[in-house]
Parts: sequence; C-alpha cells; structure tokens
Amino acid sequence: MFTHSIYSRDMTTTMRTMSLRILTLNVWMDPRDRDKRNALLLAGLRQHDPDIVFLQEVLRTPERDVFGTVAADSPLHWQHVSDHLDVDWPAWGTAVGVRWAPTSTSVHPLPATEGTHVWEVVVPLPIGVDMLFLGARPSWKFSDEAARVEQALFIAELEAAQRRTAPTVLAGDFDAAPDQDCIRFYTGKSAIGGRSVAFRDSWAIAGGGGPGYTWTTDSPWVARSVVDGQGIVPNRFVQEPHHRRIDYVFAGSTENHLLVESTITDSRVVFDEYPTASDHYGVLSELELRRLDEPTARLMG
Repeated sequence: MFTHSIYSRDMTTTMRTMSLRILTLNVWMDPRDRDKRNALLLAGLRQHDPDIVFLQEVLRTPERDVFGTVAADSPLHWQHVSDHLDVDWPAWGTAVGVRWAPTSTSVHPLPATEGTHVWEVVVPLPIGVDMLFLGARPSWKFSDEAARVEQALFIAELEAAQRRTAPTVLAGDFDAAPDQDCIRFYTGKSAIGGRSVAFRDSWAIAGGGGPGYTWTTDSPWVARSVVDGQGIVPNRFVQEPHHRRIDYVFAGSTENHLLVESTITDSRVVFDEYPTASDHYGVLSELELRRLDEPTARLMG
C-alpha cells in the first residue's frame, strides 16, 4: 500500500528513513484528443504524487506542448531533453521531473541508434545522501535488440562510474519484454561480453504477481493502432492480440549501496483505465530507504 508525504529539501535534517515514489510513462506523441489526454495526464500526476517522473515522447511544439503542460505550476523541477541535446524526431523527446533540485544533470547519447539517450541526474535526498537517477530512451524497433544490448552495456558502465550512496534508479520505456536479452542483462539473468549487473525489477518483486503489461491491445488506443493502422504503430508491426511489459522501474543492486537499506515496497501499473492519457500504461513504484551509519551486512570477498 502506498504511503507518502512531501519531504523537506533541508539536507541538514536528521531524517534517516523515507519513501521514494518513481513514475515512468510514455505519454504518446499522437495528437488525437490532445486536450482530454493532457487533462488525464495532469490528473494522474496529481493523484500519484511521484517524487521522480520520467516521461517519453514528450512533445514541445506549438501543436502539442506536453512539456509546458506538465511543468506549469508543478512542485517538481522539470527539464526537457532539448535543453541538453538536439533531438530531431519528436518521439525521442523525454522529460524528467524531480521533487528536489538536482545536484547535476547530464544527457548522454546512446550508441547504435541516433536520437537514443540516457539521462544522468544526481538527486539530493532528504535523508542526507545522493541518489543517481538514470532515465533511458533506447531503440524501439522489434529488430533493434542488438542495439538495445549495446545501449544496456553503455548504461551499465555509466551507472558503475556515477552511482551514489543511495541505490540507483533506472527507469523508462525499454521497448523490450522481460525475456529479451537487454532486460535479462539488466536484471542479472544473463551476462553480455563478460559483463554482468543486477538491477532489481520493481514489478517482478512487488507487482503482485500479475503480467504487468504496459503496451497491450487491451487498450483501445493500441487496438485501434493495430487494427486500422491509424495510430503511430501501423498494422505491420504487430497483430492482435498483443501484450507486452516494456516499461520498467529498476533499483540498483543492494550490494553496491551498503550504507542505505532499500526495500521495494510496491509497484503498480497506472494510467491503465480507459480513457487513458496514452497508448502506454505507466509504472509507479515505491522504495523505502533507510540511511545507515555503517553497513549492517558485509560482503565476503
């Protein structure tokens, strides 16, 4: 069950424990029902009250300024990828919103496919430690798994170099199901090129045992896209029925963050009741964090 409160930004606080709520959602660049979908997006953000939000397909154009919509009067600190990189295709547009003003922010181009990128955001938490947030926007085509694997290796190296005291959070629309190579790599189920990592998949741990589909023909938006080719995903890509879990919130391995105990307490699929804000459903996950003076467990080498 989610419990939540707004924490002070005063880093001198003696607070040792906190809950952290993270939301990822591909908001769908398609302009249809723009005003209604924008309203649904804003209502969902207010309802779920996340501390960190990562949005994909975020347009910033006169025709549909999703970034301006979410950033206006928001309690979060928002940035758009176009503040950091030149992104030609609107679908590559992403935005990050963080409750506490980031210590630093960078956006790195990913290898293999132009336009793909990963956010590197250092977040000062109210428990007195920093956390690394990574927002991934990898390649999207079914045939791009080799590119996604190459990008996963890049992200793993970035995380190893930049991780902070609190467990890293990695989130986004990965356009890959749990049994695909890149997701198996992220979650420690396979090694690639002699390299392995072990992020925790929040849905697999705390999602209640369901399939957790985030792009499915159960959604009328997706079903229409598949059936009549009028959406951004034409009929040639998939056929009905089609169900995939491709949006994730991952938490860093506990063995790399021994001074902050972390527990994934809940994860749920959100923005999933029609009418919806997007063709994707979102993932909302919550971590309980406790800052330690020294590790309560030591790994044996």
